[in-house]
Amino acid sequence: MRSVIFMDYENIYWSMKQQYGVAPDLDRLITSLREMGERQNGQVCLMHAYADFDHEEFRGLMSDLQRRSVEPRHVFSKNYEDGTRKNAADIEMSLDALEMMYTRSDIDTFVLVCGDRDMIQVIRKLRARGKQVHVVAVEKTMSKDVMSFVNQFTTIESLLGMLPPAMYDMEMMIRKLDAAECGKPFVGLKYFLRILAGSDIVDRKTYELVNQAISEGIIDTYKVPNPKDELFPTTACKLNREHELVKRVLGEKAPKGQGQPGTVTA
Repeated sequence: MRSVIFMDYENIYWSMKQQYGVAPDLDRLITSLREMGERQNGQVCLMHAYADFDHEEFRGLMSDLQRRSVEPRHVFSKNYEDGTRKNAADIEMSLDALEMMYTRSDIDTFVLVCGDRDMIQVIRKLRARGKQVHVVAVEKTMSKDVMSFVNQFTTIESLLGMLPPAMYDMEMMIRKLDAAECGKPFVGLKYFLRILAGSDIVDRKTYELVNQAISEGIIDTYKVPNPKDELFPTTACKLNREHELVKRVLGEKAPKGQGQPGTVTA
């Protein structure tokens, strides 16, 4: 089997910056894509990387790619008044993939490093010609519509051995509850939900995250006397500092909590 890799590098770059605040490690990304391609799809015949190489973020990148045996494909981009930025990478990728489909019958698998919905038409054409299509993208930017058309999909996070976005949220929650517990006799559950949401109005995602933490034993809940009404105790929360994830995030530094598992309802 033989495969080709078409990578919308600009899309991956900005998606990583938006989701994680860091740019992808170029060496690691290219090496991981090649290893994945060879392991799953046989020989990788070529790799193209698409970006507006005139943009200040990507100047000098063309030579870096060429040294790594990746063919850079320059595409022009445009900035819009709302602050968004769009290039023609999806069009160029689609045209190159179709040309490859018609001129290289020996290519079995097309790896598209881009999760945009705009790629659906070319994916359908490739599949109709009996080609395997493997899509790789940042998890939160991967179109669910695209996923239903491909033979296989892989997240950048799993490819690079990163934690998925949900785990980043969980680590952030652990650190926030750790900070809230400092110097306080207890942390009210409703109070912590507002801290986590950053608002007096708690969104569904925050409830779901805390419920998950409680069900997995990361957070313990327990009752404390309510100073405003003795008949209705307050539900408090604290970290289970014996939990492996809590230890990994904060270090092994605190005694085990004594709360009982519970759930949060909106």
